[in-house]
Formats: sequence, C-alpha cells, structure tokens
Amino acid sequence: MDHFIPGLAVDRSTSDGSAHLVVTFYFYPVANCTTSTCQLDAGFSTSADGGATWTSNTKIAGPMSLTWLANTSQGRMVGDYISTSFSGAPAFPAFEVASAPTGTLFNEATFTVQGGLSVGGSGNPASDQTNASSNDTLTDSSLTDQ
Repeated sequence: MDHFIPGLAVDRSTSDGSAHLVVTFYFYPVANCTTSTCQLDAGFSTSADGGATWTSNTKIAGPMSLTWLANTSQGRMVGDYISTSFSGAPAFPAFEVASAPTGTLFNEATFTVQGGLSVGGSGNPASDQTNASSNDTLTDSSLTDQ
C-alpha cells in the first residue's frame, strides 16, 4: 500500500496529548502497479491522542483508474487538491473523485463527506511498521459533491 498527498486537520479546541487529528490522503491499495493496473483511492484516519495512535484507515472514495486523470508532463495527476478542516466537532475533507472521461473531457469533481468525520475509536500505535489498512467503505450516499 502506498499513501500520498495528505490533508491534515487539527481541532483547535484540543491540544497536546489529547489533540484531535484527522488526515485524509490518496492511496494505491497495491503499490506495485502500472498506469493500466493502478487503482487510486481516497481514505482517512483519525487520532484522539495527538498522533500517538491512529484509527485503521477507512476508504472514502475509489477506485479510480489512473487513465481517468489528466496526463501531464510529469505523468498522470489527481492534483494536490486535498484538504481537511474542522468545523466545530467534525472534520470535513475535500478531495477529488474521477470518473471515466466522456470523449476527451475529463470527469473529476471535488467531494466531501456528508456530516463530516468524527474523531474516535481505538487507535493503532503510530509506527511506519503498522499495517493499518481497512476494507471499510463509505457509501455514495454519504459523499457530497462540492
């Protein structure tokens, strides 16, 4: 698994060892892939203890085929369009979701999660060695086109 382009939010009403954090990111479920075989997903994880532990990753969008993304001089790009911000208690991610192009027109829009993302649940120790993958998927009805 390969994670990249994070969007990190910190709840300003929390701090230190009890700071609430939410990170949204893109990922390849299988990192060893090619343009024709890679599938791009978006996911998130939360921490209620300042980043000491994190919940298992939860998929919120995807899979997207890389051929659905703009082909630039540096290769296929979803862009750096990802953000996460707290608005009161929940955090709201903003991320791109691509669908198959119509002819030569790309079909990519910005989405968020209806109702936001809550911080909570049991965490896994923060470590580069922890496999925190999850097969949980939010349904299309919980996504909101922006």
